[in-house]
Amino acid sequence: MFRFQVGPALVAVTGIGFLSVMDGLVKHAATEHAVGQIATMRYAFGALVAYLVFRATRTPWPNRATLTPHAWRSVVVALTSLTFFYSLASLPLAVALALSFTSPIFIALFAAVILGERPGRSIFVALVLGFAGVLVVLWNELSHTGEEATNALGLAAALGAAVTYALSMVVLKSRAARDPLPTIVLLQNSFAGVLVAPLGIAQWTAPTGSEIFLFLGIGMLGTAGHLCMAWAYGRADASRLGVLEYTAFVWALFIGLLAFGEIPAISTLVGAALIVGGALIASRRARPAREPEVEIGP
Repeated sequence: MFRFQVGPALVAVTGIGFLSVMDGLVKHAATEHAVGQIATMRYAFGALVAYLVFRATRTPWPNRATLTPHAWRSVVVALTSLTFFYSLASLPLAVALALSFTSPIFIALFAAVILGERPGRSIFVALVLGFAGVLVVLWNELSHTGEEATNALGLAAALGAAVTYALSMVVLKSRAARDPLPTIVLLQNSFAGVLVAPLGIAQWTAPTGSEIFLFLGIGMLGTAGHLCMAWAYGRADASRLGVLEYTAFVWALFIGLLAFGEIPAISTLVGAALIVGGALIASRRARPAREPEVEIGP
């Protein structure tokens, strides 16, 4: 009989939902503003929200030993945001999402190499089911994508974002078992914001009042999503939680229906069922493994 890690799985799916809504807002903002500015505003407001959480929970200030690994992880986080935001701006949303769903494969690989996790047969079954679900949902949209809509740099950016996102999540798995959640999210937003700020300043265009609230929403959703992900990754294997990234398509299904009145096709429902099935298989409880210390950088 299956035993599920219900808590981490549900929190991870909730976090993915927050980040999925954020992606939609980023896609909307990219029609008026450059990627560097969007990333800068996302992390500026994200850091503000994270700081409020940090102070409200009376979390102690981190020491240098804590700052160093998070500073190096933030390099990967900043690369992820810039490349993925660029793919959202330059590719059809369906294509960008399809390529982003390769991240669970990289998460499973990095978790095996870096954390010493040994994904079981259920993880590979879940990966196959989830990826098959993505292909079913996207089949028609991808077949109708013309050459004029393809962008070699955008495609490379989407694939690069999947790799760097996977690496950041695996390193998060190591740090989430050691550092308080408010510390992790505050440092992630602050360090990444500093890294992308020069590009944001170079690409700056004055936002309107409504766009300020749009950026605030992006920052709040990003911080909430990463708080959820940090909590979940501190309590379950990275390779198992990585497969839950496929549920972003399910979130997109509900967002499209409620916000835009889009009625899902039968192929979309079949694909969503495969995605959910893979996610449930992936969340089966496994025996805990020893978590080695992971550091990035010198």
